[in-house]
Amino acid sequence: MPQQTFFNLPDEKRQLILDLAIEEFAQHDYKNASISNLVARAGIAKGSFYQYFEDKRDLYLYLIQIAGEEKKRFLEQKSPPNPGMHLFDFLRWAMSEGARFEFSNPLLAQVAYRALFSDRPFGNDPFNQLQDMVMAYYLSLVQLGKSQGVIEGDLDDSLVVFLLSTIFNNFGKFVLESQKIAPTDLASGSVDYRSVNMDELAGQLIAILQRGLAPRN
Repeated sequence: MPQQTFFNLPDEKRQLILDLAIEEFAQHDYKNASISNLVARAGIAKGSFYQYFEDKRDLYLYLIQIAGEEKKRFLEQKSPPNPGMHLFDFLRWAMSEGARFEFSNPLLAQVAYRALFSDRPFGNDPFNQLQDMVMAYYLSLVQLGKSQGVIEGDLDDSLVVFLLSTIFNNFGKFVLESQKIAPTDLASGSVDYRSVNMDELAGQLIAILQRGLAPRN
């Protein structure tokens, strides 16, 4: 976590450092992300950086924490239209809104994706808890679907969790590729996510998923 000196900075300066850090770690893996480049762009001395953060690792883990908090806040602001909705209706909503978060926060989403699935420069320990929480959430959805009678009860829970996590984790990438949107265009802010029919794409994908997981007659 950052030192108190970081939180004592003016809001504008603190946000500038975070924005530049997110950009640096989104564009480079952990090994190649440069604190020297970050402090030069932020207009601060390198010594000042180490008054704000213990080291590069400390900053990286803080950015991952921010990514999780921002996505949680985003989804809470877009609460499901019906709290008691059918599981697959909820999945359709969650998939659309999750993709909207990625479109709205492409750099932050890239940092989080690297941490979860590829860039683990100091082993798995700092990330296992985060990934375990994600998988536990998917498991709760699978169990809910079985209790609602919309998922075949004999299906292996871990297999369905794997299926859900794979689909949700790659849906944003699929949308970009299917709409021929370059990630650089998304990161530059030149793409309006409202021009992409994510609801229709999510609806089709969830319909396929629903038919495949439905109880056998």
